[in-house]
Amino acid sequence: MKKLTLTFCALFALFAAAPVIFADGPEYASGKKEVMQPAPPVCDFYRAHEWDLSIWGAFAFGADTGRTDNGQLQVDPFFPDTDPTTVDIFTGFNQEQAQDNQTERINLGQVSKNELFGRDDSWGGGVDVKYFWSRYFGVGIEALGLAAKTNFAGAGLATLTARYPFGRFAPYAWGGLGFLNGGATLYRFFNEQHTYAPGSQFFGSAGIYDNELFVANEHEFWTTDPVYNHHTRAIGQLGTGLEFRVTCHIGLMADFSWNFVFGQGDNHDDKLQLITLQGTDITNFQGAPVARTIVINQAFNVKPGHGSDHQDFGMARFGVTFSY
Repeated sequence: MKKLTLTFCALFALFAAAPVIFADGPEYASGKKEVMQPAPPVCDFYRAHEWDLSIWGAFAFGADTGRTDNGQLQVDPFFPDTDPTTVDIFTGFNQEQAQDNQTERINLGQVSKNELFGRDDSWGGGVDVKYFWSRYFGVGIEALGLAAKTNFAGAGLATLTARYPFGRFAPYAWGGLGFLNGGATLYRFFNEQHTYAPGSQFFGSAGIYDNELFVANEHEFWTTDPVYNHHTRAIGQLGTGLEFRVTCHIGLMADFSWNFVFGQGDNHDDKLQLITLQGTDITNFQGAPVARTIVINQAFNVKPGHGSDHQDFGMARFGVTFSY
């Protein structure tokens, strides 16, 4: 009976002491305790000393859209009464000879109000590289390209960016300064094309004839063509946007900027240049040419100017950012 009582007392003591014995976790044969590893920390999406590479597409629109009203210029500058939509025989210089007059192509004036794209809007793209010396501020370089009318407008800028990260999001604002080159402006041209045919020319009282080329047909028409910008202008940029980090190193960005284009110190207006063309009027008597008269015709040609007028534009960008 005493043994049974002692056995029950030993078992009771063992159960009572078990929580204390195993309070620090189980021990293995080696004597080491099992250690629970904490979960790895979530990465910092926006960091100091960070390099960002952004590749983006862009849609740009000019500050000045539409076309200028130059309807009063839509005439033959030499013969204003001529209808340039028809094919005319012997209008202009009557029976002018090929060696006496070049084919006419006269600039009648600007058509597009926008002097960068040559139209209202354009598509393009670019890339920029930024270094953030803190989580909030960074410097960078931006390269921009836009498709002007049958031409290309490219710019390079140095930028300063400020951002305010929270979680995966970071609204930001930036400014930049650089240089812009290229682009085009639409102008209207008066064109005159000649078709030449052989004929006979009479010289002096000796009755000597010489075969020469005469204008057999004259076709007058208009064209609207781009005039390229071949000078470099300064450009300033101000914008704001939002970035979303999909992972610690890949993000999506969208922003909008306004771009100011400056001239080379001052604006240079369009200039009028006097064009003088010489032709020959042939007098016939009884079907034979008997005299030649030199004819001088003059018209004004428009030489496009340059400057900052009508080149400012807005630009929306959408792209991806790689962060390292």
